[in-house]
Amino acid sequence: MQNQSWLKSVGRQIEHRLTGTLPETVRHNMYMELWVSIAYGAFFAASISFIPVVLRRLGASADMLAVYTSQQFLGSALASLSIVVMRRRRTMNVVVVCWLFGRAMLLFWAFVTQTGWMIVLSAIFWLLEAFPSPGYTRILMKIYPPEARGKIMGLVRLGRVGAILLVTPLAGWALDHWSYQILFPLAGAVGILSALLFRRLQVDEGHLPARQTKALRELIDIPRNDPRFARFLLSFSVYGAGTLISWTLYPIVQVDRLHLSYSQIGLLGFVQSIFWLLGFIYWGRQVDKRGGLWVLRANTVINLVMPLTYFFATSPWMLLPAFMAGGIVMAGWDMGAINATIQLADKERVTEYAAVQSTVVGLRGMIMPFVAAGMLRLGLPINGIFLTSIVLIAIAWLLFGTVAAPGLSPEEAAEQQRLHYQWPLRWRFPRF
Repeated sequence: MQNQSWLKSVGRQIEHRLTGTLPETVRHNMYMELWVSIAYGAFFAASISFIPVVLRRLGASADMLAVYTSQQFLGSALASLSIVVMRRRRTMNVVVVCWLFGRAMLLFWAFVTQTGWMIVLSAIFWLLEAFPSPGYTRILMKIYPPEARGKIMGLVRLGRVGAILLVTPLAGWALDHWSYQILFPLAGAVGILSALLFRRLQVDEGHLPARQTKALRELIDIPRNDPRFARFLLSFSVYGAGTLISWTLYPIVQVDRLHLSYSQIGLLGFVQSIFWLLGFIYWGRQVDKRGGLWVLRANTVINLVMPLTYFFATSPWMLLPAFMAGGIVMAGWDMGAINATIQLADKERVTEYAAVQSTVVGLRGMIMPFVAAGMLRLGLPINGIFLTSIVLIAIAWLLFGTVAAPGLSPEEAAEQQRLHYQWPLRWRFPRF
């Protein structure tokens, strides 16, 4: 009993140091979502992170990989329709039902051997996984206080990355020695468990604000009437275009040029997870201190490392910088995108703003992989596509600098932008 009391006391001290004093309901939600995150991390590591390589090894062409990459944004492109679904239904129910049915698709991988059917199952999964994302953003806004939201989200996501850190090397070994037909269904069962645990969050949703229940065509008016959000969407789109044309080609380099085994990819994923974990610790603090916009822009320039690394890679371990940067950026964009939307949105229309952003992200994501495949078909070398990616990401970094955070005077906004453009030279890693 004394040992348990001592461990509980130490745990409370660590929690207080990381997040500060929290109300009991917020603490319950934080710990429950931590378990959700751990289960999701195991699900992700044992299935989603390996699907492109499995497809390539089974003979998927560059066009088919483009289809798979594109379908990952299918749910985002249709996310605006989720507002219609949530008009007369609790947001939590919509989110959980979509996740349950989507993750159940992984169970059917036990019976498929043809890449075409794999693409079909993946399309259903990605559609239902991302479709309720505006509702998920709304739930996070409801359950966590704004002054501590970044630190709490960072702590919760440490559970996800910790699970990925442990499971990824084991999953790579399992794929080398067993089969995806065994591993992916097991991962799907864990993903279903994660969705069921999410249902146990305590959230007082209330009613959707009246303005959020009007016609979908009114969503178009948001970027028209909010120039700052329109600039944000433009920056986001250019960044995504640069990222996705190279992202589509990463599995081709890994399999065709470098001949990586599943175990080697698992070890590289292990390194990525370490930096993913560290990223959540750092970016969570920066979200609360500087806001989601700043975090997004910082990660934009860090992401340049990935296409640069693949441009020069001639051996498996030359990909280490790409996987390290990938971990940092995954944490930063996970934290930054949600919080930037909340930061920029009308507080009574967060769900609508999130829906607009998801739709833009989805349309961009569905188009750009085919652009990359088309560039290959036209004879442009892979390194030429990586160079195009680098240029677009650099342009996105400049564009993000034109988006001023809300609540600033014109003088403060001008100073913020000036510092934005000095950031690569003046930024220093802060002390914890």
